[in-house]
Amino acid sequence: MKTTILCLTILIIGTVFSAHAAQLGLASAWLFNENGGKVVKDVVSGHDGDIKGNLKWVGDGKFGGALEFPGKGDSYVRVDHDDVFNSDPYTFVSWVKLNAASWQYVVWRNGDVWPEPENVRHLDIWIHDADYPVFMWHVKGQVGRIDGKTIVADGQWHHIAKVYDGSKVQMFVDGKLEGEKASGGKLDTSKSPIWIGARPGNVAATGLFDEVGFFTKALTEAQVNDVMDTGLADYAAVEAAGKATTTWGLLKAKM
Repeated sequence: MKTTILCLTILIIGTVFSAHAAQLGLASAWLFNENGGKVVKDVVSGHDGDIKGNLKWVGDGKFGGALEFPGKGDSYVRVDHDDVFNSDPYTFVSWVKLNAASWQYVVWRNGDVWPEPENVRHLDIWIHDADYPVFMWHVKGQVGRIDGKTIVADGQWHHIAKVYDGSKVQMFVDGKLEGEKASGGKLDTSKSPIWIGARPGNVAATGLFDEVGFFTKALTEAQVNDVMDTGLADYAAVEAAGKATTTWGLLKAKM
């Protein structure tokens, strides 16, 4: 009887997760809770990331575990291309706890070589030498850019969210709107993989990453804050039928 109630509870909560995810358009969520191995699992749609180089699993993430990046260009997480990552609009989120360093990367998507062969940055977030975030994008090869104000490479956890609604790009840092600019048109797209924590050319992150997510909708400020405060596990799109193990794993991550 207890087993039946537990299974029903898991299925109900899994259905709630799916409803949340469908509402916000969560396409991929990398929770960094594996605590070992060379793969970061996408608990939503299977776009798992391959760990390159020497990244270290740690237990003191923002929500559960995290990955520690050494600031070397050969050490990052690589996610193969899928057309979903060309979404228009989209939202990208990540928790980072970065040390002060000279130039760092949160996420890159414009090929595996540097200099980049063409200007088609659809998703690009880096940390300036002065330790604040920078968002960049291309429209017909022309660059768009937002420079943040908050120092995020300070050894503390910070939540970064890039929201693109089809006509403008917004920068949120720790749930607050830090910058906003017209996109200039529809963002350029490509078939490039996603690099988390580095870009080609040996520009890389130094510190911890947790709770990286990609949405196919432009989240509102309230939604960004809810995702930031609640964590991605509550929005992970898991099918209730036949995926109790995945759902139970997400539940344990929240306990």
